[in-house]
Amino acid sequence: MKRFSTLLFGLFLAGLFMLPAQANEPAEGIDYKVLERPVPTRVEDGQVEVLELFWYGCPHCYHFEPHVQAWKDGKPEHVQFQYLPAVFNDLWALHARVFYAAEAIDKLDTLHGPFFHAIHAQGRRMADERSILRFVEQQGVDPAEFRAALVSDEVTNRVREAIQQTRDYQVEGVPSVVVDGRYLVTASMAGGFEQMIKVMEHLVEKTAARTSAAR
Repeated sequence: MKRFSTLLFGLFLAGLFMLPAQANEPAEGIDYKVLERPVPTRVEDGQVEVLELFWYGCPHCYHFEPHVQAWKDGKPEHVQFQYLPAVFNDLWALHARVFYAAEAIDKLDTLHGPFFHAIHAQGRRMADERSILRFVEQQGVDPAEFRAALVSDEVTNRVREAIQQTRDYQVEGVPSVVVDGRYLVTASMAGGFEQMIKVMEHLVEKTAARTSAAR
């Protein structure tokens, strides 16, 4: 009897030690949600896609950006990160054009952070082509080259795709992060930006483990 009681006590202690780990693990429906219809990813086999939907005019996206940059610097090699400008109205569509035009002329690294900064730190609304081209020129980018990309068919098509993708990912606000085209994470779900990064990392591991087991 004594031996049986000791065994039960040992199991009880083991359960106590396991509780914190289980309690700290992100929970589906609380810290993130699973999309009803997963969206196909655009990464190679063995890669995990992490996609951030954002808007340049969103103050929360602006404050989340340093967390994203820090995470990107140390992310695993099998993780592919991408930005997706969400589109809900005409101003968001204009800012999506800025993103895709910068990408088209290989100036995204030059313009992405400063464009955020101009809006939120300098109070520049960037709501029309003239103010955007003035900003671009101030960053040392040829405004004529940028404008040609801004109004190009390529960028127009990319913005149309972004409108559809915003719907496909069932996004209601930004910043939102989608992992593997199926897991949606927001700061309000996770409880803050740092927690959002932790949930993202958990879902990346979850995806990598599932993919590995399926091979």
